[in-house]
Amino acid sequence: AGGARHVAVLATAEEAPQYLEAIEQQMAVAQAILAGLGYEGTHFSLLRSRHPADLDQELQLLAARLGAVPATAGRFALTGEKRPTLELALDHLIAQARLTPEAIALPAGAPLGAIEVDKDKCTLCLSCVGACPANALQDNTELPQLRFIEKNCVQCGLCATTCPEHAITLQPRLLLSDERRQPRVLNEAQPYQCVRCGKPFGT
Repeated sequence: AGGARHVAVLATAEEAPQYLEAIEQQMAVAQAILAGLGYEGTHFSLLRSRHPADLDQELQLLAARLGAVPATAGRFALTGEKRPTLELALDHLIAQARLTPEAIALPAGAPLGAIEVDKDKCTLCLSCVGACPANALQDNTELPQLRFIEKNCVQCGLCATTCPEHAITLQPRLLLSDERRQPRVLNEAQPYQCVRCGKPFGT
């Protein structure tokens, strides 16, 4: 978003294998987003050179396949938190995208996405709402509803693990429309009314 055509990370052979795997996974997510938005080329590399000559050769090869960038570099200020900074970068990339599909499918483990709720299994117990650390899942104090704000979802999977009915599945993706910022109803039921006074009081 800031105009860099490539990001190369050099490994030193001293990192734990899990650390390098995590970097590669994050690069795969970022590359999928950029490719889905129409930014051609390769934008990320994890270099494992063991000798300066090898590193020089790898860097020369990279020069031939640098990635495309937005026409205008982002001028937003970085925040002290990762998620708001990520949202600013995504907003800038989407605003200048060469392709605008409805959504971009992302690899498993991506920190962006939606959830799918099987309405036939869901009992609206709202266990998932209490488990969600990002306030992506919400209830409605006025009606028996399960609501979801996709922008907040970090795909941690706690909702799916907590659900006693196994009614939730993760869907890693990047939704490009403004709908990702708005609460949407995933499941709801008509309130049950008191048999004496008619007042709705529960599901």
